[in-house]
Amino acid sequence: MQTLTRTLAIALLLGTLLLGGGAAMHPILSGGGTMELGMIGGMAIWRTMHLCMLAGTGLIVVGIWVRLVGAPPGAPTTPAVIAALTIITVGMALDSINTTFMAGPAWRMASAFTAGDASIARQFELLHPVGLMSARFGNYLVALGAMVLGAAGWMSAERPRWLAVLAWIAAAGGLVGVIFFDEASPEMLGAVALLCGWQVGAAIVALRAPRSA
Repeated sequence: MQTLTRTLAIALLLGTLLLGGGAAMHPILSGGGTMELGMIGGMAIWRTMHLCMLAGTGLIVVGIWVRLVGAPPGAPTTPAVIAALTIITVGMALDSINTTFMAGPAWRMASAFTAGDASIARQFELLHPVGLMSARFGNYLVALGAMVLGAAGWMSAERPRWLAVLAWIAAAGGLVGVIFFDEASPEMLGAVALLCGWQVGAAIVALRAPRSA
């Protein structure tokens, strides 16, 4: 069990690094389809960057379950933790739909656009909002899951209270992002971005746990 806990913690750290690193390099797309496809086509690392973000998302989806694996057997907060992690998993999966679109269809459209097919811009303008709205709902679910995760952590005697605070910060920032900001703005991604703090904290706590005899 200790080996599994540490493996999940490392996966969580690596996933956070890949997703966060890709997000940090990601330009803010603004304007019409012509302008955005031009920006995408001008970045040689566009597809690689988004594939790394997808890989990071997968590792995070697996790694967050270290919170459950590392918990004492029969802990009273276990059902709430399972519910919270399930909600976050579904939310991140929905959020990754937009990343998948950017890694595949958007990248191919940008290639066609830079090759001279200007008509592809309209198709991009019609499809991109689908990914953005999926990400918006996904971040909403992540925020709700983080809220439950924080409550479970606060009521758990064996967990550091600061982890619960980090989860609640992600929940509050995520709800503000999806309610008050446009889905094309980076602030809308507040839940996934701020949850990185909890992810790193949870991984460190798991790695610092004493080895079982």
